[in-house]
Amino acid sequence: MHSVVAFDLVTFLASAVGLIVLLRGWKRAFELKTKLVFTGLLVFTLSYGLCLFIEWFGITRALDRAEGVIGTLIPMWWAFVVYAFLAELVEQKLREREARFEELFDNAPIGYHELDTQGRITRVNRTELEMLGYTAEEMLGKPVWEFSAEKDKSRETVADKLAGEISPGQVFERSLVRKDGTTIAVIVGVRLLRDKAGHIRGIRSTIQNITKRKLAEESLAEEHNLLRTLIDNMPDNIYVKDTEMRFVVGNVAVARLMGAGTPDKLLGKTDFDFYPKELAERYSADGQKVISSGQSLVSREEPAVDAAGNRKWYSTTKVPLRDSRGKIVGIVGISRDITARKLAEEDRERLMQTLALKNKELESILYVTSHDLRSPLVNIQGFSSELSLSCDLIHLALKEKINAADMSEEVRTAFNKDVPEALGFILTSAKKMDSLLSGLLRLSRLGQAAVNIERLDMNAMFTDVTKNMEYQLKEAGATVDLELMPPCLGDASQINQIFSNILDNAFKYLDESRPGVIHIYGKIDNGHSIYCIEDNGIGIAPEHQGKIFQIFHRLEPGNKSGEGLGLTIVRRILDRHNGKVWVESELGKGSKFLVSLPSF
Repeated sequence: MHSVVAFDLVTFLASAVGLIVLLRGWKRAFELKTKLVFTGLLVFTLSYGLCLFIEWFGITRALDRAEGVIGTLIPMWWAFVVYAFLAELVEQKLREREARFEELFDNAPIGYHELDTQGRITRVNRTELEMLGYTAEEMLGKPVWEFSAEKDKSRETVADKLAGEISPGQVFERSLVRKDGTTIAVIVGVRLLRDKAGHIRGIRSTIQNITKRKLAEESLAEEHNLLRTLIDNMPDNIYVKDTEMRFVVGNVAVARLMGAGTPDKLLGKTDFDFYPKELAERYSADGQKVISSGQSLVSREEPAVDAAGNRKWYSTTKVPLRDSRGKIVGIVGISRDITARKLAEEDRERLMQTLALKNKELESILYVTSHDLRSPLVNIQGFSSELSLSCDLIHLALKEKINAADMSEEVRTAFNKDVPEALGFILTSAKKMDSLLSGLLRLSRLGQAAVNIERLDMNAMFTDVTKNMEYQLKEAGATVDLELMPPCLGDASQINQIFSNILDNAFKYLDESRPGVIHIYGKIDNGHSIYCIEDNGIGIAPEHQGKIFQIFHRLEPGNKSGEGLGLTIVRRILDRHNGKVWVESELGKGSKFLVSLPSF
């Protein structure tokens, strides 16, 4: 075996191994030319192997030349095989990339189509077909503007683009007509397609459906117009300011107040452009406080001056305005005109002060008058009593010295009847006047007495009141049913006087035809303690129920004692305790007197 044999053997083995490796990929989708190369290589390798076998066993030397030729051709065969294999791999990669591009093109979330230089559709993806409701056959080969709601504009755009008159990256909003006749809003992006020489060979466009966004924008615009109409027709001042206290929104009311005319003339300006410096500084400080603290300013009463210079009052609420990330970017303000209310409050305050002075003056006059009238009244009572005694003495003396026959009938009548009767009337009237003056003094002292508010145990108080009236109970033959009572706030002495007066009236006006029963109970309602004194007395006619709390009013002045001041005093005390009293009654069945006092 010469040296060439070893080289040939190695070459044969390498060819065989390479052939085996290549044949393992035979099932791949190789093209026909590649398979022919593999077949030729197989024949070549088998022929070369046969030659080696013959030479190995020395059968003939004539094959040396053929072996040399075949051995020379082996590298060329291998180079061709490698080239064909690599070309196949490259073509396969290109096919895979093209397949991926086609898949991406068809399944992209936005529509794609390509146009030729005549504006006809040469390619369209599945997304655009589904978007418009057509099949590929219905769109391919047709001018793109046939599917536009604005055909002329679309044709001009295509012509301008093919002429290179539209800048790269420019987009257009268009309306396309679907197969079912409905329209959709889209954004069209346009890119030119060029050949290797740089000449325009068509257009590739992207189609993005923005119908939902356009509908949302239209809805938002409608809502904005509705909101704008709403705030412009509200009487309250509504505005928005940025962090520099510049107006960014204002309604008609605030523009009118500030003399800006229309809301748009407020924009970018501040309070310093419209208000006096001291007011503008106050408003600005309040706004900056809301921004720095993040806390709302609610129902702040503040003065203002309108465009005509008239002084106004407003109740203002300012809240921080935040963006989507929670950052404070300004304030929202709402101001309500309370000028009429403030003027009414000022008038009421003046009237209350005047009334307080008048009441104080009246109480003083009442006290002085009542007090001063008692002195001559005492004289009238005293001297009337003295005059009565003197008349008795004169009558006794004359009776012993003058016979009855010596007196005329007129003298006897005057002496025995008229004078004693007149003195009796004088004494009775003086007694009644003394009682009225005493009541007026008590009433006048109520306005001067100090009120010591404390928490009262009403169970103990009602027990004490009924115990002090035990004699009247026995005399009237009545019973008192007393339930557990809620506490209240008040002056112990004056509250005691309230219920003593009401119970005294209940005893006075019991029905003598049946046993008297007085039921006392209470409850708490909405922060107030409500007490009820219910009796089964004669009741009060509807026409008298509104008068019984008036001064000197008496239900049965001829039959019952008293000055008609008890319920007047009750109401006066309750006025000073922020309480109230009212009556519910039915004639012949009894009455309910209800008293409301603060419970805490």
